[in-house]
Amino acid sequence: MFRYIKQTIKKIQRRYTRSRERGNLPKAAPSVAEAILPLDADTYTITPNQLKEIIEEGKRFILLDVREKWEYEMVHIEGATLIPLGELPRRFREITPGVEVIVYCHWGMRSLDAAFLLQQIGFKSVKCLVGGIDRWADEIDTQLRRY
Repeated sequence: MFRYIKQTIKKIQRRYTRSRERGNLPKAAPSVAEAILPLDADTYTITPNQLKEIIEEGKRFILLDVREKWEYEMVHIEGATLIPLGELPRRFREITPGVEVIVYCHWGMRSLDAAFLLQQIGFKSVKCLVGGIDRWADEIDTQLRRY
C-alpha cells in the first residue's frame, strides 16, 4: 500500500513539475470554498441535518473523526471513532470495509483530505460532513462546546 502511495505522490510531483515548466499553473491559489471540493457535492458530502436523519433512522454507518486527540477529548459527536488524519494511512484497517463512512473534522477541510485518501485506498462510500463539528454544533447540537 505504501508503494502505491509513493507512486501516486511521484506522479503528482511529475505533473506539477511539467505544469510549472509549461506555465499552466494558476496565478493564485483557490479559495477554501474551491479547494479540493468534488464536482458532485451531493455524492461526497452530507449536511448536519442529513446526518441527524441517518442517526435517527438507525442506519449502519461509521462516523469517523479525523481531528487530533485533544480536539476529540474536548468535544465530539456521540458514537464517533477517532483516527487522526496523520494516523489514517496506517490505521485505515480499523474501519469496516463495505460500510458507509462519514468523516468529520473541525470545519471540514481535513475530512476532505481523509475522504480522498479513503477513496484512493478503495473505500466505496465515503462522505464528508459539511462544515464539520462546528456546523453540527451550530445547527444540531447547540449544547456542544465550540472552539
